[in-house]
Amino acid sequence: MKQKITFCTAGHIDHGKSSLVIALTGEDPDTRPEEKMRGMTIDLGFTFMPVNDEEIAIIDVPGHEDFVRTMIAGSWGVDYFLLTIASDEGVMPQTIEHAEIIASIGLKEGVIAMTRVDLANDKMRLSSREEARTLAEEMGFTDTNIIETSAVTGVGINELRDELARLTRKGGREREIREPFFLPIDRILSIPGHGTVVAGTVACGTYRLGKPLRLLPHDMEVRVRSVQTHGQSVDEVYPGQRSAFNLPRVEAEMLERGNCLVDGDIYRTSSIITVTYNHSKRAEKPLLHRQRVRLLTGTAEVIGRMSILDRDTLMPGDNTICQFMSEKPLVTRYGDPFIICHFSTKRVIGGGRVLDPHSKRVRRKKELVERYRQIEKDGERGLIELIMKEMPADRLLWTEEEIARRASFSEEKTRRHIETLKGDLNRIGDGYITTELLSYLGERVRGALERYHRENPTAKGMEVGSLFKKLGYSISDRATMSGIIEMIEGVQIEGKIVYLSESEVALSRSQRHLVERIIKELEPEGDEIKILGESGLREIVGSPDERNFEAVMTYLTRQGDVFRLFGNKVIGKKTLNNAINFLKDVLSERGSVRASEFKDIAGISRRDATAILDHLNNLGYTRRVSGTHYPPDNEKRE
Repeated sequence: MKQKITFCTAGHIDHGKSSLVIALTGEDPDTRPEEKMRGMTIDLGFTFMPVNDEEIAIIDVPGHEDFVRTMIAGSWGVDYFLLTIASDEGVMPQTIEHAEIIASIGLKEGVIAMTRVDLANDKMRLSSREEARTLAEEMGFTDTNIIETSAVTGVGINELRDELARLTRKGGREREIREPFFLPIDRILSIPGHGTVVAGTVACGTYRLGKPLRLLPHDMEVRVRSVQTHGQSVDEVYPGQRSAFNLPRVEAEMLERGNCLVDGDIYRTSSIITVTYNHSKRAEKPLLHRQRVRLLTGTAEVIGRMSILDRDTLMPGDNTICQFMSEKPLVTRYGDPFIICHFSTKRVIGGGRVLDPHSKRVRRKKELVERYRQIEKDGERGLIELIMKEMPADRLLWTEEEIARRASFSEEKTRRHIETLKGDLNRIGDGYITTELLSYLGERVRGALERYHRENPTAKGMEVGSLFKKLGYSISDRATMSGIIEMIEGVQIEGKIVYLSESEVALSRSQRHLVERIIKELEPEGDEIKILGESGLREIVGSPDERNFEAVMTYLTRQGDVFRLFGNKVIGKKTLNNAINFLKDVLSERGSVRASEFKDIAGISRRDATAILDHLNNLGYTRRVSGTHYPPDNEKRE
């Protein structure tokens, strides 16, 4: 569906914004009695007009300096501006302030309407046009024509309509249709018989009637009874559309401008955001570190403190990285524009864009400023890189879902940016680890294994779970642990045992002699099945040092020369092979065998027969059912 275009008016008080809108559309945007009485717009006024066989929205905003907050709410999320300057007065303080706001929120194209041309003489008209042209150049406005108009005589109204049509044909600002639905609320109404209605401009994503939404910062699910856009009932809304949502069982009194309707759990509230901030060169004073200010973004106004990360004072005209610490939760996204107003005077003193919507409070560091400067340069991709480098001390991996929620991006967008970071990110299962962190982890793993091999010369290696626990990482999934180990140079893993590639088991002279004696004692004669208890074997080989005996037995078990059975029984490699051959013959002849039968065939006790059959069952040579051993369901093992 083609995106509908939205214009917003701006300009000094009583410079004819509302009168101009009436002349263009035939509708009065001043809808409230107090607006009529005072002759000024004190809240957002909305009108619609047909252009190029489609309908555009015009948001009329107030010009009085006490209502800058409302002006921000109206100007955010629109495509073009309609800046009014009275021909008989020229550029005024609020004209400049509104122009700065327009530039700060990223609007660079629009039209400047020189109003009240019928009240100005030629000298006034020329002077006002020159001031308007200078202001447009100073603010960086592009493709912005200046048109003289009069709402009283109708001069220039058709020319202005044509200019609005020309801009509409160009299309609006690019908005993200694939991101989760996000609507900042700028108007709240209580309609008898219908209940609460909230309205705003869809910032991104689409919504189809019937799906529940989430209300932030309340974090509550709400049902939508009906939706209207541009005065029409619809089933679906798109980015850029002025839309109204009827929310049953939601009290209007609990809502306020700045609340948001969102889809899913990607968007979350935060009390600390990191921003790039421009202190206005027209600001009367420098910005002080931790100065209390008002921040306006989207449709919200919050009070908080600006923490300047690289200095104590920010002079007018300067830019730097700051953290805004809000006194109440707010909802922002990467790249969202904002305005900063003086806390007491409410005058605009600067603005910027959000770089990180979910920041942690940090100490002031030059390196941190450089890191965020890189995000400012790299865009959304830079935020993904920052998130990956913020890994908690006890974790190694972020999943796509976790990265998406941290960045407030859709998983699709997150995946797209991750693809561009292939050289810096490594995928392991469902998670990602940075190359930098993997290198650091490799050093720690190799160091831990070197110490382990020194302290346990007879052990092949360390159990993988114990290794990660020792290093302070909470990973429960063995496949993930194995995947990480396999990416570390100089380290190998077999089953669940991790060891250094170049490591060799170092046995002492006495341990080598003990190995020889144990293997000799467990060696059967011919096809005999020789099975011993561990305590008895230890007495036979004469090993009074229990710890040394255990180390050697562990070594022989891992080498595959000794097998430990249930009941502290031990057999050697040849005995295992003899037992397998006996079992195959019996199963081939009888089809099944019990321990009571196998003991007679093998010439061993029933307890020993049970221990051997259970071990062979664990190895997959039999299938045990109620004490009877059958051939396995799959093909017989060789």
